[in-house]
Order: sequence, then structure tokens, then C-alpha cells
Amino acid sequence: MRRNFGRVSLKKPKRMNIKIRAYWIYKGIVTIMYASLIYFASSRDTSSVPLPLHYDKAIHFIVFGLLSLMICWTLSSFTFGNHWIVKIIVAIGITSLYGASDEFHQVFTPHRSVSVFDWLADTAGAATAAFLWYGITSKWWVKKATV
Repeated sequence: MRRNFGRVSLKKPKRMNIKIRAYWIYKGIVTIMYASLIYFASSRDTSSVPLPLHYDKAIHFIVFGLLSLMICWTLSSFTFGNHWIVKIIVAIGITSLYGASDEFHQVFTPHRSVSVFDWLADTAGAATAAFLWYGITSKWWVKKATV
């Protein structure tokens, strides 16, 4: 009897683990596809598109903020000892590094230039979005737990 109980308890987590892994892979693929879209868009020549002054900083803020949200969404499948600050720091760090690599990539793109201020807008968008993610999800979980 004890052996059967041990076997049953071992099989259930494995099935749940497969579902969790599959969902994590799905989240990761969607996030990587969005990052690829950013890479593709930054490879394009935008010299023919007239933009108002500092409009590009707002675009960087929003686009990389969304990337940070998607990374937070992907990391929500992990349990880093249930420390939300670790997930936020990791999401901001990944997004900031991706923003820096995107700026470096623009060195090789015609009619594009590298700007530290673009990278700062990327990082600010990432930080804002990550803390927004925490604020929204923590209130949602508290509300869900009390219902």
C-alpha cells in the first residue's frame, strides 16, 4: 500500500511539471518572437520617417517596457524562492542588456545611430513596466486569495 501511494504521488507532479514546462516554453517563445520583432524593426532605415522631437524616446520606453512585461510574464512561471524582487531585477537586467545590444546593432544599420539616451529610455521603460507588473499581479493575487 505504501509503495502505491509513493508511486502515485510521484506521477502527479511529473504530469503537472510537463504542463508547467510547456506553458513556460510557450511564454518564452512568444517573448523571443517579440524580441525578434524589435531586432527586425531596428534593422530598418527610418530616415524617411519624420518624427517629432524626442518622440523616439517615447517609442523606446513603450517598446522595451512591453518587452519587460513579457519577460516578467515568462519569469512568473519560475519560483525564485518566491522573491518578487529577483524576478523584477532579472527582467530589468535582461531588457536593459537587450536594449544595449540593440543600440550596438544600430551601428551597423545605415542611417541609424547609437544613443545612450535611447538605452536609458529602454531601461526606464523596463523598470516602470516591471514594477507595474508587480503592482498589478500582487493586488490580483491578494484579491484572488481573499475571494
